[in-house]
Amino acid sequence: MEVVGPGGPALITAERQRIVLAVLLLEPNRIVPMGRLVDAVWGSAPPPTARAQIQICVSIVRASMAKAGLPDVIQTRSPGYFVEVEDEELDLYVFERAATAGRTAAEAGRFEEAASAFETALGLWRGSACFGGGITSTVLQAPAARLDEQRLAVVEQWVDARLALGLHQQLVARLIDLVMQNPLREHLRAQLMVALSRSGRQAEALEVYRRGRRELIDELGIEPGEELRRLQESILSGRLDGAPHADAASAARTAPAAAAASSPASRAAQAAPAPQEPQGAPAVAATGVEPPAVPRLLPGAIADFTGRDDLLAAIRKALEEDPETSYALRIVSITGRGGVGKTTLAVHLGHSLAKRFPDGQMFAKLRGPSAQPILPTRILERFLRSLGIPGSAMPSTIEERAELFRNLVADRRMLIVLDDAIDEEQVRWLLPGSSNCPVLVTSRSRLAGLEGASSVQIDVFSTDQALQLLSRILGAERIHSELPSALQLITLCGNLALALRIVAARLVSRPHWPLSKMVARLRDESQRLDELTHGGVGVRAGLAMVYQGLPADAQRLFRRLSMLEAAEFSSWVAAPLLDLAVTEAEDVLEFLVDAQLVDVEVVKGRRPRYRLHDLVRVYSQECLAQHESTAERSVVLGRVLSTWLLLVEEAHRRAYGGDHTLIHGLAPRLSLDESVLDRELADPLRWFEDERAGLITAVRQAAGAGLDELCWDLALTLVTLFEMYGYFDDWRTTHEIALAVTRHNDNRRGQAAMLYSLGALHMFEYKLDEARDRLGPARELFQQVGDVHGEALALRNLAFVDRIQGRLDEAMEGYEKALAMLAEVNDSTAEAHVLSNMAQIHLDRGLIAEGKRTMAAGLAAVERSGNRRVRAQILVRLGEAHLQIDEVTEAEYVYTQALDTVRSVGDPVGECYALRGLAMVRARQGSHGAAYEMLEQAMGIASQAREYLALGRILLSLGEVAADRGSHERAKEHLAAALDIFRRMRATRWEKQTARLMREVCEASGDAAPAAPYAQANAG
Repeated sequence: MEVVGPGGPALITAERQRIVLAVLLLEPNRIVPMGRLVDAVWGSAPPPTARAQIQICVSIVRASMAKAGLPDVIQTRSPGYFVEVEDEELDLYVFERAATAGRTAAEAGRFEEAASAFETALGLWRGSACFGGGITSTVLQAPAARLDEQRLAVVEQWVDARLALGLHQQLVARLIDLVMQNPLREHLRAQLMVALSRSGRQAEALEVYRRGRRELIDELGIEPGEELRRLQESILSGRLDGAPHADAASAARTAPAAAAASSPASRAAQAAPAPQEPQGAPAVAATGVEPPAVPRLLPGAIADFTGRDDLLAAIRKALEEDPETSYALRIVSITGRGGVGKTTLAVHLGHSLAKRFPDGQMFAKLRGPSAQPILPTRILERFLRSLGIPGSAMPSTIEERAELFRNLVADRRMLIVLDDAIDEEQVRWLLPGSSNCPVLVTSRSRLAGLEGASSVQIDVFSTDQALQLLSRILGAERIHSELPSALQLITLCGNLALALRIVAARLVSRPHWPLSKMVARLRDESQRLDELTHGGVGVRAGLAMVYQGLPADAQRLFRRLSMLEAAEFSSWVAAPLLDLAVTEAEDVLEFLVDAQLVDVEVVKGRRPRYRLHDLVRVYSQECLAQHESTAERSVVLGRVLSTWLLLVEEAHRRAYGGDHTLIHGLAPRLSLDESVLDRELADPLRWFEDERAGLITAVRQAAGAGLDELCWDLALTLVTLFEMYGYFDDWRTTHEIALAVTRHNDNRRGQAAMLYSLGALHMFEYKLDEARDRLGPARELFQQVGDVHGEALALRNLAFVDRIQGRLDEAMEGYEKALAMLAEVNDSTAEAHVLSNMAQIHLDRGLIAEGKRTMAAGLAAVERSGNRRVRAQILVRLGEAHLQIDEVTEAEYVYTQALDTVRSVGDPVGECYALRGLAMVRARQGSHGAAYEMLEQAMGIASQAREYLALGRILLSLGEVAADRGSHERAKEHLAAALDIFRRMRATRWEKQTARLMREVCEASGDAAPAAPYAQANAG
């Protein structure tokens, strides 16, 4: 599913939003009731807030579509929504119209026109209906199945049109795939039988029938239908329409040849003199002198060569002569890791270009079986002998051999293939001197110093290419019958060509093995490289050859990289792994990159990311176990994790101006040069996004190593970043891991820190009772270990729970105690936060002046800490105070300041509160449309951040704006959604305020009966 407007594509990625949009698009220009949308998203078990969440989904989708230039597509109409589209705007309409045009043309016998129309219709499809975009709603299954059936019907009609045009041979491959994907669809099978039979492949057509009959009996217990049975009889009797009889076929084959022989062109060719032999390869002369030798040294090409079309085209182009530099030597370097298929590609290309190089093709391996380089002088000797130079005339020095070689090939058109080069120096001796002999070099190294060479990087197969290779070796039927296992095999082989060929060879020799058996054997990492060996060829041998050629530091780094459990890593990690300075360690890492043992990915706007290929990682783990003791590994891991802790703390300081509201443990930090910190943390929030997966893995590895102090400290330091971006699952995962290891090691302060932080997580999720259950024990543990700072933070959060649940006296008492303790430990950011919440209580009680004074104190505290985020929070509350006493201009000023601040620091939660405040300013100024637009934008942000209190308050504000405009039905819809949220959170104060407004709206709209329950809620 895709939405594109004048402003580009609309980003609608969340499954829930896509489900809602899919349901609306399947019934265009018709009202879809809210109940149907709820059923589509949740089925028979919707949550209490289902209607509110559907409304949020629609608002987010609307906002995304508006950004794409489609502002008014989704309309609200009681009792739900509808999508308003023109015929040409919806692919479903275009598909149906093109399919109808195709059927009309086919019925009139205009088959070219029909085929074109059907192709237009089918070109709109990119996969299964709805589900191709990752949608799993059961409600959508029936319409999606219906659409898929329509698509298959059009496919069959397109095939019929192409068959009518006599294009049966071109259809065979496509029909084989279609029948494999739809084995019980009889008409497709019949079409394949017709295409095969008309192509002279009657035996294969009958085999297609036999397989289909077997499938129908096995799966459904029925015989084939009349169409298939009649078709089989027609093929057997030679009566199939368009299938020639044997003698007619023979005549059809011989007639064109006879006609060609008597044609004017043929007679002219018979009278013409014999063509001249190509220059450089003369025929044997009458004198009996032997022609120069024409070496054909390329190894045999494989029959099942697969994919690489783009690479082949790029290399062919690079080997073509450029008129402007026709004198220059053409060299193409093919680089890639061992086993990726460099040699296979070069040999395949060499054979395909053989006719362009009639004077021969040279080939030499530049590395011996033991990984040692073969000396260029020996290779030159082989080349010269193949060119007819006897041993007695062989020059003795490498310089003379190279000169003779260049002289002999100077006037010849030859292709030279140099396989598995070690370095540039080895290659230079073997280069010709003229442009008519291009050179292909394969190497694991990049050969950047090879002058004038074009470089082509060959990577592992894509999944489609890997499937194609397995299908060619094992047969398409075997692969398609076990497609899930085939895909797992590809993953376990890391899409590496050599590994896939080895697996395929083993399965060819064991036709009784299901693919799943090989999958099970490969899953065991400790045995995987053993399994990837066959006939003297193995993945381990190739990796070992490269590893053994590395210097000691590079070998050590290669082994230790497998200790990193994260899928990718940054270059700084080499420093703690090797216990070297960062610059020196990064040079070693780049050596591994050059050796194709480490992959590197460069994305614009990010620092390079490094990773190990799956099979390379397995070999790295083997080397680690073989060469490094458990004690050595523990020391190395400790250094890496200590460096992580240093970087996370520094990222937090740079993002927030200090260690505000954080407590730390006593785990050691490994130092890094300030220049490295500046480089890595130039954008600390961007750094966190890039390293998030690695940081979570680091917490897990610290726990696994029993480093409880480091583990909880690292987890806690990540919290502010998790909170800002709404990564609540990461927050929960890291803290539950750290809590378990601190409990296991009886680390009471660590336990207290994790319980306190998990309580804060529950607060953000507005599971307030669960928050209290965590925060109470955390406060007690902090008291036991004498941690005043930790106790104050826990007390502050307990007071927040009291405030939200309406216990304002208890909240104020808790805040006052926490404030005194925070002043004692000099945490001015936490002081500002507490003062901000105290000010809110004053505002809730209508004590505007007292609230403003408290906020002024909070602003003074935040000025001491420099925390811009907390300053923005206080400004938002100050804006509310201004609005309560109708100081609209002052409110607009502080809300604008707050919005600028939260956007500059990347605080989405703060942004939705600031937008809500500015929207209410616009409403007071009479700009209800602008207010509504701002609130919908804020609702999208709050929903994405899972900030439920903000969401409820925004819905309440939407209800207020709609009520002011007289849109009572829409106001009730918003207010009902807000009430659902507040009741679920037990946010008593906001529930009462919403219920009061709902009662007023119901009375204003003359809807007295529904007002009663809201009156009771207000009274409660």
